[in-house]
Amino acid sequence: MEFQLNAVPGLGKGVWTKINGPGDAVFLPDPNRPDATVSVSQFGSYDFAWSEISPNCSSIDVIRVVFHAPPLIDAGPDLSVCRGNSIQLQATGSGSFSWSPAGLLSNPLISNPVALPSETTVFTVLLTDNWGCTNSDQIKVTVEEALSVNAGPDQDLGFVFETDLEADDLKAGETGEWRVISGYGDFEDIRKNNTHVKNLGIGVNTFIWTISNNVCEPVTDTVNIRVSDLVIPTLITPNLDGRNDFFVINGLESLGKTRFIVFNRWGAQVYAVDEYKNDWDGKDENGYPLLNDTYYYILIPENTKMINGFIVIKR
Repeated sequence: MEFQLNAVPGLGKGVWTKINGPGDAVFLPDPNRPDATVSVSQFGSYDFAWSEISPNCSSIDVIRVVFHAPPLIDAGPDLSVCRGNSIQLQATGSGSFSWSPAGLLSNPLISNPVALPSETTVFTVLLTDNWGCTNSDQIKVTVEEALSVNAGPDQDLGFVFETDLEADDLKAGETGEWRVISGYGDFEDIRKNNTHVKNLGIGVNTFIWTISNNVCEPVTDTVNIRVSDLVIPTLITPNLDGRNDFFVINGLESLGKTRFIVFNRWGAQVYAVDEYKNDWDGKDENGYPLLNDTYYYILIPENTKMINGFIVIKR
């Protein structure tokens, strides 16, 4: 802290001295200059004396100088704003404010102007108190790009009740969350973009993926996962007329490797195959046509639980 003194010199030799004050004082370039600059080590009130001594007399005069601390100023924490949006700044302090760059602000001469930056910008606020003392602080406003979202492609699974969801990767600072809109599904991790979902329902299961970054408006996208029910006939007519000659299960391919077993009404096994190919035409394990009757079957798929039912053979 410095102040330039301005004594009126007389005929004698003069010198500056500190009479009192809370800190040390140094006179530059030397204490014998009437216009010396005094530098102090602490803020507060100081009394400085200019003394002159001549052969016939001496005189002294005292000046009080008050060194004020710079005003306290706080521009506030750094902020983020979505591109195209405005944000209000909020500085605290007592005195007159002046912000820069002024062209990006609604009013640069108030404590809380509205800023509309098109790119990441550092704003500086200068505070001047009633003593003319100044101090400044800065705040960085980061401009974030608007969010974009893609929940991944729709899927048609056949008779399969679990799959992997494939939303786009999250960017730095983004968070996401899955939610069921319609149908069924249990997520392995609702906050993971490429999570696994199981216990899907027959029909269309719709999920919504929402991402946010606590700056821009959250955005959403949906994905539809269709699970087709099996179409299993209850009657075959293996008479080689080209209609219903085989026990054909629509969607069999979605089951994976499937064991197929047929029993008669007394519970005796009459046919079995480890990997069914939609090619059973009502014959037993030896290739002989079974009698017209109602039979019980079991399907043991690789990809889902066991399926059972009844099939009528009518030739």
